[in-house]
Order: sequence, then structure tokens, then C-alpha cells
Amino acid sequence: ILGGTPEENAAAIHALFDGAEGAYRDIVLLNAAAALIVADKADDLKSGVAMAREAIDSGAAKQTLAKLVAVSNGQIA
Repeated sequence: ILGGTPEENAAAIHALFDGAEGAYRDIVLLNAAAALIVADKADDLKSGVAMAREAIDSGAAKQTLAKLVAVSNGQIA
């Protein structure tokens, strides 16, 4: 998937975390699942996708992104 400008990419991830469906979400779920397997947090793609889906749908991923943004902007030490 080809990314866009930083503003377009930020809008896409915020839309995803706000419930947008489609190919962008699918590839994010697959990439997250692969990362979870590499980190020994998931045994296979199916369970990794389920974990990633739960993180997005529960709002946990959005909260983590907000914390990362705050830290990178110097708002949190």
C-alpha cells in the first residue's frame, strides 16, 4: 500500500482507529499479526489478527497512539 503525505497518513490511521473498514484495515491487521508472531505474542496469523482487531476495536490502539504522540511532542517525559 502506497502511503501519502504525513497528513494523509495521519488521517488514514485516525479513520482506522475510528472504525473505518477496508483494505487499509486489512493490511494493518495482517502486519500487526506478523509483528505479534515475531514478538512471540501470537502463535499464528489467525490469533494475531484477532489480537490486533481487539486492540483497534477496543480503543486500546488509539490510546497508545495518543500516548506516543504526546511523548514525541514533549508533553510527557
